Amino acid sequence: MTPQNVYGMTENGSHNYTVPTDTQDTIVSTCGRACRGYEVKLWKQDNIDEEAEVGEVGEIGGRGGLLMLGYFSNQVATETSFNIHGWFMSGDLGILDENGCVVIVGRKKDLIIRGGHNIHPARIEELAMRHPKVERAAAYPVQDERLGEKVCLAVIVRAGQELLSSDMLEHLAGCGLSKYDMPEYFLGLDSFPLTASGKILKRELIEMTLRGQLKPTAVRYRARAVAGA
Repeated sequence: MTPQNVYGMTENGSHNYTVPTDTQDTIVSTCGRACRGYEVKLWKQDNIDEEAEVGEVGEIGGRGGLLMLGYFSNQVATETSFNIHGWFMSGDLGILDENGCVVIVGRKKDLIIRGGHNIHPARIEELAMRHPKVERAAAYPVQDERLGEKVCLAVIVRAGQELLSSDMLEHLAGCGLSKYDMPEYFLGLDSFPLTASGKILKRELIEMTLRGQLKPTAVRYRARAVAGA
């Protein structure tokens, strides 16, 4: 049986999905295309009334038969969830691949802005989780007086293992993470604060860092010299 990759929300159902005839890469790395009766478009992150350019990361908007009429007894939430053209704004950021399939890159509210450069935590977390010693990972912002925010990568290392920050940065570089997106703080934890459904509470990580309960170590990626170069 071929699995499917599905995307949706309570507000609009499971409206995007792959199909068994898609390639393995499409099924693994994308959420496929919108179903019949529903449309998906990407809108600019800083102006949800303007459609994103081809190849640009944008906020995922949708409309169609699966969409809710509004939030119960909350007109303000309803009105602020749609752009001027009547598209429901999901809060999720994505990009369309060459086949028109949606690739999720993260949540808009989780975006880290370092000196005007947008960094998507989900990308860093996904690559960090590829390391065989990492059980779980979370990237979150640390306040910085000059740049506004910097990235901290917090990880839970598998039992009986040790992981140096330099090894993690080298791993991220080997997976293709840009030097501009590299974490500048590293933190090893025994556990994460979680919601009842098991999601990491990044807001608590941020507040615990501000209060000094968590003390991330400053790190800096330096590319290793190639022998004979």
